[in-house]
Amino acid sequence: MQELIKNIQKAVNVDFDSLVSAKDGQIETVTLAQKKGVGVTALAFGKGEGVGPHSAKGDALIYIHEGIATVKIGENTIEAYKGQVVVMPANIPHQVTAKENMSMLLVVVKED
Repeated sequence: MQELIKNIQKAVNVDFDSLVSAKDGQIETVTLAQKKGVGVTALAFGKGEGVGPHSAKGDALIYIHEGIATVKIGENTIEAYKGQVVVMPANIPHQVTAKENMSMLLVVVKED
Protein backbone atom coordinates (compact mmCIF):
# COMPACT_ATOMS: atom_id res chain seq x y z
CA MET A 1 0.00 0.00 0.00
CA GLN A 2 1.34 3.41 -0.97
CA GLU A 3 2.03 5.83 1.87
CA LEU A 4 0.12 9.04 1.12
CA ILE A 5 1.07 11.04 4.23
CA LYS A 6 4.64 10.56 5.43
CA ASN A 7 7.13 11.80 8.04
CA ILE A 8 4.51 11.83 10.82
CA GLN A 9 3.13 9.19 13.16
CA LYS A 10 -0.32 7.94 12.27
CA ALA A 11 -3.30 7.20 14.55
CA VAL A 12 -1.87 9.26 17.44
CA ASN A 13 -1.93 12.90 18.55
CA VAL A 14 1.12 14.74 17.25
CA ASP A 15 2.26 18.12 18.59
CA PHE A 16 2.96 20.41 15.61
CA ASP A 17 6.04 21.77 17.42
CA SER A 18 7.56 18.28 17.31
CA LEU A 19 7.55 18.43 13.49
CA VAL A 20 9.43 21.71 13.00
CA SER A 21 10.81 24.43 15.26
CA ALA A 22 12.07 27.91 14.50
CA LYS A 23 15.79 28.46 15.00
CA ASP A 24 17.74 31.67 14.43
CA GLY A 25 19.14 31.86 10.91
CA GLN A 26 17.42 28.67 9.74
CA ILE A 27 14.46 27.33 7.81
CA GLU A 28 13.21 23.88 8.76
CA THR A 29 10.77 21.91 6.59
CA VAL A 30 9.06 18.54 6.74
CA THR A 31 7.14 17.32 3.71
CA LEU A 32 4.00 15.51 4.82
CA ALA A 33 2.50 14.83 1.38
CA GLN A 34 3.64 15.47 -2.18
CA LYS A 35 1.37 14.07 -4.87
CA LYS A 36 0.27 15.15 -8.33
CA GLY A 37 -2.47 17.56 -7.16
CA VAL A 38 -1.48 18.40 -3.58
CA GLY A 39 1.48 19.18 -1.38
CA VAL A 40 1.45 19.55 2.41
CA THR A 41 4.52 20.86 4.25
CA ALA A 42 5.26 21.97 7.81
CA LEU A 43 7.75 24.86 7.91
CA ALA A 44 9.50 26.93 10.57
CA PHE A 45 11.50 30.11 9.94
CA GLY A 46 13.86 31.95 12.24
CA LYS A 47 13.21 35.70 12.47
CA GLY A 48 14.00 37.35 9.11
CA GLU A 49 14.14 34.05 7.19
CA GLY A 50 11.73 33.28 4.38
CA VAL A 51 11.03 32.01 0.89
CA GLY A 52 10.36 33.87 -2.32
CA PRO A 53 9.58 35.67 -4.37
CA HIS A 54 8.25 32.84 -6.51
CA SER A 55 4.98 31.69 -8.03
CA ALA A 56 3.29 28.29 -7.94
CA LYS A 57 1.06 26.50 -10.44
CA GLY A 58 -1.52 25.95 -7.71
CA ASP A 59 -3.20 27.92 -4.95
CA ALA A 60 -1.07 27.95 -1.79
CA LEU A 61 -2.75 28.13 1.62
CA ILE A 62 -0.70 28.88 4.73
CA TYR A 63 -1.89 28.44 8.30
CA ILE A 64 0.25 30.33 10.82
CA HIS A 65 0.79 28.03 13.79
CA GLU A 66 3.07 30.33 15.77
CA GLY A 67 4.53 33.81 15.32
CA ILE A 68 4.01 36.48 12.67
CA ALA A 69 4.69 36.30 8.93
CA THR A 70 4.99 39.10 6.42
CA VAL A 71 3.29 37.86 3.25
CA LYS A 72 3.68 39.61 -0.10
CA ILE A 73 1.27 38.60 -2.88
CA GLY A 74 1.85 40.50 -6.10
CA GLU A 75 2.18 44.14 -4.96
CA ASN A 76 0.13 43.63 -1.77
CA THR A 77 1.88 43.06 1.59
CA ILE A 78 0.07 41.85 4.71
CA GLU A 79 0.96 40.44 8.11
CA ALA A 80 -0.42 37.06 9.15
CA TYR A 81 -0.61 36.17 12.82
CA LYS A 82 -0.87 32.95 14.83
CA GLY A 83 -4.13 31.21 14.01
CA GLN A 84 -4.68 33.01 10.68
CA VAL A 85 -4.90 31.56 7.18
CA VAL A 86 -3.80 33.23 3.93
CA VAL A 87 -4.37 31.96 0.39
CA MET A 88 -1.81 32.92 -2.24
CA PRO A 89 -3.43 32.46 -5.68
CA ALA A 90 -1.79 30.38 -8.41
CA ASN A 91 0.63 32.05 -10.81
CA ILE A 92 0.97 35.27 -8.79
CA PRO A 93 4.44 35.96 -7.33
CA HIS A 94 4.47 35.71 -3.55
CA GLN A 95 6.88 35.47 -0.65
CA VAL A 96 6.70 34.72 3.06
CA THR A 97 9.14 36.16 5.61
CA ALA A 98 9.19 35.61 9.37
CA LYS A 99 8.71 38.90 11.24
CA GLU A 100 9.56 36.89 14.36
CA ASN A 101 10.26 33.20 14.82
CA MET A 102 7.29 31.44 13.23
CA SER A 103 5.94 28.11 12.06
CA MET A 104 3.24 27.32 9.55
CA LEU A 105 1.49 24.63 7.59
CA LEU A 106 1.56 25.01 3.80
CA VAL A 107 -1.00 23.31 1.55
CA VAL A 108 -0.65 23.66 -2.23
CA VAL A 109 -3.54 22.49 -4.40
CA LYS A 110 -3.20 22.32 -8.17
CA GLU A 111 -4.72 20.66 -11.22
CA ASP A 112 -3.34 17.21 -12.06
